[in-house]
Amino acid sequence: MAILRYIIPVLSAVLLTGCYEDFTPEIGTKPVLCLNSLITAGEPIELKVTRTWMFNDENAERNHDVEDAFITLFANGKVVGTDYLPKEGDRIRIVAESQTYGLATAEVLVPVATPVGKVKVSPTVTDIWKGDENFFHYEMLADVNFNLYVEMDVNDPAGAVNYYQFGYNWSSPVAFDGMQMFYVGDLKYDSEPIFKEHIGVFETVMGNDEDTRFAFFSDRQFEGKTYTLHLNFTGNSYHVKSQYYDESLLDCTMTLYLTTVSQSYYNWAVYKWNVDEGVTGDLSDIGLAESKWGYSNVSTGAGVVAAQSSSKFTINLKDFLKTTLNNK
Repeated sequence: MAILRYIIPVLSAVLLTGCYEDFTPEIGTKPVLCLNSLITAGEPIELKVTRTWMFNDENAERNHDVEDAFITLFANGKVVGTDYLPKEGDRIRIVAESQTYGLATAEVLVPVATPVGKVKVSPTVTDIWKGDENFFHYEMLADVNFNLYVEMDVNDPAGAVNYYQFGYNWSSPVAFDGMQMFYVGDLKYDSEPIFKEHIGVFETVMGNDEDTRFAFFSDRQFEGKTYTLHLNFTGNSYHVKSQYYDESLLDCTMTLYLTTVSQSYYNWAVYKWNVDEGVTGDLSDIGLAESKWGYSNVSTGAGVVAAQSSSKFTINLKDFLKTTLNNK
């Protein structure tokens, strides 16, 4: 861990104090219901109901299902069936009851998706190789390596605090008589400073702000305004080998997702980052800080019920690849 470079000079006084003390955990030992769900607008609601268990209960760790749970779903105050498809703006409430483990409730507002704004794409070739001068007439064999710089506007609606997650994927056609591959490399998260808004000054001083892959952010810095995400993808590649040229083989796409998430989802993501990469998690791992309790918006304090709605923008790289291969 990077933090180990700093703990000796910064926390030497702590090491001189006593290492042991009596304490009583402020937590009940009786199992309670645990609810976990990520609700997506337009999709059926999936809910996992389990129970908590003590770390030394090996049987419960292997099987912590709840057989007698009765679930009631509410949408905007009305009872709905399990086939209900939540809509943007719905307030979903989940009530789970078990004669064995008691009652658990959670509520979440399904956010309204923020449409992707203006997108500007700037691809740059880093290397290219073609195996045949008559590329578009006989055997097609080529490799193209390139970087891709994207500017994507987030037009934040006014009047509410919004939370977001950025994501992406890619796709390409299949060369049935040969081999074809399109791959998007690494997103340089450091090129977009808003992905680090959750990192405090102490984490920065202690070196825990490096090489983070955190893609959640809020609108607290641009509420009701437009913010441009600066996205730098490096190490992208396109490879193809086919007997006959067909322009459809160049029809490679990359889809950008702007997902509006509930506050509970954002809070859970920040908590998870703190445990896995933050200073508090590092210190608690080596006994220099109290363990960080998990985030929960469930009445029992166990589990997370979150919601999300997505918008997307698809980039087609066909013209870029065609021009690149023609000009080589």
